[in-house]
Amino acid sequence: MSRIQTNKLIANLELGLLSDTYEFFNVKTSDTHFGKGNSAAKLVDDLTNEKFVLSVVYERGNSFYMMLKKSAENRINLGKAIDRLPGTEKISFENVAISTVPQNIVVQLLLNSLGTYEGKILGFHNVTGHFYINHPSWTKSKGKQLITLELKVTKELLLDWSVRTFTSVTKKNDIKFGKKKFNEYPEYVLGKDNILKRIEKGADPDAYIMRQTANKKSNIKFLEIDSLENFQKTKMGVVCDCIDKFNTAFGKMAHIEFDFFDEYQELSVSTKMVKEMEKRFEEMASLRRIVLVDKVQDSTSSLNIEFLKEELLEHFNCDVSVLKSPKKDAINIILIHKEEEYENKADPHDLVYKGCALQHVTIETIAHLMNSDDDSKKTELNSLLDNIMQEALIKEDLVSKRISMVNWQDYNYPDNLIFGVCHKDDDEKKHFYFMTISHDGDFSIAEQENTLFEQNEYQECVDIFSNEDVVGVVKKGNDINVIYDTKLRTIPEIELIKNRLESGDNKLRNIESREELFPAITDIKCFSDNDHSLCYFSGIIGAGMRRVIPTAANIRMVDAYRYSDLFFVDMLKLMAVTFVRNGQLTVVPFPFKYLREYIAGKVQ
Repeated sequence: MSRIQTNKLIANLELGLLSDTYEFFNVKTSDTHFGKGNSAAKLVDDLTNEKFVLSVVYERGNSFYMMLKKSAENRINLGKAIDRLPGTEKISFENVAISTVPQNIVVQLLLNSLGTYEGKILGFHNVTGHFYINHPSWTKSKGKQLITLELKVTKELLLDWSVRTFTSVTKKNDIKFGKKKFNEYPEYVLGKDNILKRIEKGADPDAYIMRQTANKKSNIKFLEIDSLENFQKTKMGVVCDCIDKFNTAFGKMAHIEFDFFDEYQELSVSTKMVKEMEKRFEEMASLRRIVLVDKVQDSTSSLNIEFLKEELLEHFNCDVSVLKSPKKDAINIILIHKEEEYENKADPHDLVYKGCALQHVTIETIAHLMNSDDDSKKTELNSLLDNIMQEALIKEDLVSKRISMVNWQDYNYPDNLIFGVCHKDDDEKKHFYFMTISHDGDFSIAEQENTLFEQNEYQECVDIFSNEDVVGVVKKGNDINVIYDTKLRTIPEIELIKNRLESGDNKLRNIESREELFPAITDIKCFSDNDHSLCYFSGIIGAGMRRVIPTAANIRMVDAYRYSDLFFVDMLKLMAVTFVRNGQLTVVPFPFKYLREYIAGKVQ
């Protein structure tokens, strides 16, 4: 079997060689922390800006680590640097042996020290104890937004990544601030050396703060495989370059690579299966009556409704009409504004029409797609229409209390299956919801309350969902399997992909290449070391995979609860559907989607 890499790092550190080259210091304060927000950031950044400091790692609390090139002057230089800073009377530092520094901190310090390097286009930034990378193509709004990828080595030695946005202070009116106000954010400038450096507040009109503009989430593609240039702009391309840079920079002193497993079960989704699902969906959609309801009612909404009607008719060849109110015997699509337009006034999204299947779409979304011959916009529109119909059909199932998106009996489950989730309300109170599906596809959904169920059943829910990583539970007879989120992600064969693209080979989507390069992100796979738990992930559909893979595949863990049998392998087929994620596999058994939609409607 092909191997599957994960983001778990194997770190080979030659501590003796590293100690001969570098010194490590621990900086502490006698207070519980270095100061709130801006104060702590200023101390860490001021020390990071010292030329003799190679890197700093700081999360929170009353201490952080620094790495310096070995020198007899280090203690003197560090003492002088701290003395120059205001309010540092309670701060001390000490030289520490590398063997006493946690392994993930050592790796992070080495990573943070990389810096920019000549001949390459990536920018490496050690800012406030964290490590950010940016690619010039990620810069938005004519340089007013700097999109970066933060790389963090966790205590479990996992390489975690997150998108972080630095926005120009000139766009502060476009930023929505919460408890932390604008003047509490550190400011940075991108210097001539392409390195972010902290500056005094208000000292430069071109400064950035680390904050996203309101209602706009920055995104970086996970992987693109049609050219070396496009690959290098993605998360995996940047991670690949960063690992290469690390291993080249430290040579025999330090080397990192990804761990892997090569024994697993696989559930592939064939082209035939995809076509069968698409055909069922198209047939269901064509038989439905669609009612469009305009809840915007302004000078442009009638044009948007008419555009949507024509596109639905063309796309699904179904019965579409425009009415003033929803109907019980139809799928109802309600045109509304985006959420922020209803701040401090009645939101039509909150209106409940008993017994009606409702799906909302914003006029802003439709207007964005109108009057455009752009092929990408047409693709986006078709995807939107499919998504609207898929969501609406699920809501229709919730009204009828019967699964119609698939033929449930084809799964051959002889007994009832129960799927359960925990939902926190606005007051952080936990509610437990369960969906019971019979062998023929009929189902019921109910909230389990302490007053309605036996005490031991309710306490069982409380016990299971006390762990915040629990995604949900599946119950089969007396056996309960619990699904957990983990921080594990799968990594495609990025070194091989890079080598192939560098050689000019960009035909990577054939069967042979998929099996060699992409087993970590395609189809559904599970693996286990024992009889009581397993891990699984759900990737993209391997058959006919696209050149752009937008997101990583997260690994989830399933445990048999207490003395239960592990039966979840038989649930994997409930993820081999394309209607939940609009053309891609779902990441949990699809009945959880029904539960989420039910809860969303119930708590409105």
